[in-house]
Amino acid sequence: MPPIWPPDENNPPADNDQKVAAEAFRQNGKIVLEAPPGTGKTFLGIYLALCAYRLGWTSSDSPALFLTFSRNARVQIEQELQRYRHNGWFNADEERSIKIYNFHSFYFEMIQQKAGIWGCSVQLRPASILEHKTRLIPLLSDAQRDDKSIITQVNLVYALNRFPIEELIDPTTHLLLDDATFERLNDGAKSALLQGRPQYDDFAPLFLNLLELCPEFVDWIRTKYPLIIVDEFQDTDIVQLEILKRIHPAHFVILYDRYQMIYEWRGARLNRVEQIKSYLNIVPLQEHQLTQIHRCGNQVELAQFIQQLRTDELMGNNVTSNGNRPWLRTFNVRPLGGGIQLPIENRCLSRLRYAGMINFRETTAILTRTNFMADYLYEHLRVRSDHGNHYSCRWIGGEDNPDEKIRDLLWRLKQVNSNSELRSWLGTLLDLLLPQSILTGLKISFSSEFGREPDQIFSRRRRVEFQNILNSWNTILNSLTKGNYHAISSGLNQVITTANELVSGNGYLDPDLIYYINQLKQSMDKFSPSKSDEEWLELCLYLENSHLRTTYVKLRSPTTGLYILTVHQSKGREFDHVIIPWLSGSGEPSQQAGGRKPRIRYDFNRLEDRKLLYVAITRAKNRVTLVYPDDDPSPFLRNWKLI
Repeated sequence: MPPIWPPDENNPPADNDQKVAAEAFRQNGKIVLEAPPGTGKTFLGIYLALCAYRLGWTSSDSPALFLTFSRNARVQIEQELQRYRHNGWFNADEERSIKIYNFHSFYFEMIQQKAGIWGCSVQLRPASILEHKTRLIPLLSDAQRDDKSIITQVNLVYALNRFPIEELIDPTTHLLLDDATFERLNDGAKSALLQGRPQYDDFAPLFLNLLELCPEFVDWIRTKYPLIIVDEFQDTDIVQLEILKRIHPAHFVILYDRYQMIYEWRGARLNRVEQIKSYLNIVPLQEHQLTQIHRCGNQVELAQFIQQLRTDELMGNNVTSNGNRPWLRTFNVRPLGGGIQLPIENRCLSRLRYAGMINFRETTAILTRTNFMADYLYEHLRVRSDHGNHYSCRWIGGEDNPDEKIRDLLWRLKQVNSNSELRSWLGTLLDLLLPQSILTGLKISFSSEFGREPDQIFSRRRRVEFQNILNSWNTILNSLTKGNYHAISSGLNQVITTANELVSGNGYLDPDLIYYINQLKQSMDKFSPSKSDEEWLELCLYLENSHLRTTYVKLRSPTTGLYILTVHQSKGREFDHVIIPWLSGSGEPSQQAGGRKPRIRYDFNRLEDRKLLYVAITRAKNRVTLVYPDDDPSPFLRNWKLI
């Protein structure tokens, strides 16, 4: 059998490490591959899938299954696949021999096929975050609802029936749920499943349960997907590991990077790699590494810095500076004189606004340690500053993602029972779209105001803005009913028009939210009811399905500009420019229950925090900017010789 990359052929182009790894895969059918960010593990994973097709291991009917963790990573892999096709490196049949999923979407598709095994008589749809939280309220005490450790366990209630708690979450956390509470939660999860509304964290344990109950289904998956490629394997928890062990495909590719394991708090353990190697009987000849970093392009020094950190186990004691480091910029923020103490978030915001860091012709990411800082910067950078600077920001939060917020609102729409509730729902959409500072300045909640009877809306408000809004909304609000889809569609359009008028000259609206609202309007205009007694429910489910499709279309349309997200949310992404906005010794503020703002820092003494900062820096393709307080610099800056 000829080698995968003949000596006289380099199509597609590969470095020597990639060629050696591919040849080992051809000979053994299994490989465990460690690769730093930017070394081309996605490129190689796709190529190995194509090689499996050419070797006769897979086909368009029995494709390779490429699994990754996030939707963002899935889209990146799909785009890499399109690049292969564009360059003429494979044909249509070869393209059909690869199926790409993120874990949750694969699990969900599989449990949809066999939902009847649990007695489900309806089509499954993932519950929105708000829907899930609302279900929990009557099941938990007031104190438990604000306890993150409790909520983590609550979200793993199915999985906890099969595995001890220390296998799933931080081993320092003890099982805090009493038996009675746990039983209530388990019954609540079962009820949600029977209603066709499981939440995201249920997908993996439900799929594992399905594999346990249906041996013939395991055989079908094994035949359907003779090769499984798992990306970011270092983030695998015990449930995902057990799923892979039960499937046990004929051919296997494991891609991982030990220094990007930042999900220990969600059950990731590095020994999962050793466990899967033992289970698959992986021998040393089947273990390989990629070493050449390609992501950084011409920024050779950035690639060298990344390699040096890995060589030194991320400690940085031996990191050396090369030249003037053109990939790195540092900005120190000096304390104000006169004993004036500004909150950390204000000092950080001021530096970001006036330092001229952001170029909208490229992708720029501000990567924070906490959700509070990310949310604060998003709200304040997208409105007008004293110097007239404003930015079109995209906020990529976990629960606060624009697409998640719309999903929450679509679930709320299903609960609407009156015209006033429907008016209030449109007002909530307007509240969501507007920057919080504008709502605060107007001293209004449009959700509350629109929920009044039409002749009472703005009756106690004399400002001209409210009269203008009332003039444009009057017809819509008076004709708004659950049966008048045209009025609802007009209301969605008017939400965007009104938001633009209110924000005019004071910043930008979130472009992703505008996109999703426009897509909702288009879906509403296309809806054709079946005239059944469940017409309203039919509409809501139709809009939910349309929004799920829209989300993936949006992810596949990357745009330049400014993105604000936490480091955890940046996994699977890459940006031209990465800004780490507050690298201090005491850390960033973090909003918690009761309005408290304890600080969370990158702790140099914790390996997980060193890995977290390493992940942040390695999202950059061209350059990194670090902002730090002159009176409280992080130890990382000196230990890693960044200043």
